Amino acid sequence: MTDSKGFLVVIVAAAAMVLAVFGALRYGGHGSDAAATGGTASRAEMEKVVHDYLLKNPSIIVEAMQKLQDDQSKREIDAIREGVKNNATELFHEPDPIIAGNPDGDVTMVEFFDYHCPYCKKVRDELVKLLNDDGKIRLVLKEFPILTPESEVAARAAIAAHAQGKYWPFHLALLGSDDLSDAAIFSIAKQVGLDVDRLKRDMLDPKVQKRLERNMKLADAMEVKATPTFIIGTEPASGAYPVEKLKELVAAARKKQQASNESRER
Repeated sequence: MTDSKGFLVVIVAAAAMVLAVFGALRYGGHGSDAAATGGTASRAEMEKVVHDYLLKNPSIIVEAMQKLQDDQSKREIDAIREGVKNNATELFHEPDPIIAGNPDGDVTMVEFFDYHCPYCKKVRDELVKLLNDDGKIRLVLKEFPILTPESEVAARAAIAAHAQGKYWPFHLALLGSDDLSDAAIFSIAKQVGLDVDRLKRDMLDPKVQKRLERNMKLADAMEVKATPTFIIGTEPASGAYPVEKLKELVAAARKKQQASNESRER
């Protein structure tokens, strides 16, 4: 999962934890040495205590960082889950959506992605397998170019390709390329059968800008911060999952949808 701020937050939080331990030791005293100096150990003594303890127990930092990551992930998922409720119309029923799979599928998946995201690239083939194995999935694709300026150019090109009916092969080809320079993007466009001159014109269409702005506004409203982020049914999930895990998530969404339908029919 690519998150431009998440890792930094974890590092800062881990550092804060170590400082908090240091402060507690410094002001709370430390054994007989502290008692001999009136209950307050020197900074050098406390630094040595913390240093020696962490050298003897390095796993504590790993464990603390993992817990911080888990707690952060839970908070983020909970926020996105609330965002799904509050933005369901724009999320699932936007005008002229870009869809792969079955437009009339019984389970809708939404993916927020960036063409430069390594995890989006990694999950590409897993999604293809999923759609091939399950013909009842409606995959809504939402460009979310947050990583590089090249990401935005690629997103504009992909959206513009929708007008020529070549979005899906172009999308897959862009995800398969490590080079997203302008020259590479237009070379890929030609390879998948796009009219490149028309593509360049269509990239300037205000509708392309409007779709990008709508995606970014929706992601902000839902507190989506990382790519890839999926909404499967109504449940969020972030990361490059293997196809079997994706199938489990789809099955759970399908079961939940069926139960909801049965409840309304009663």
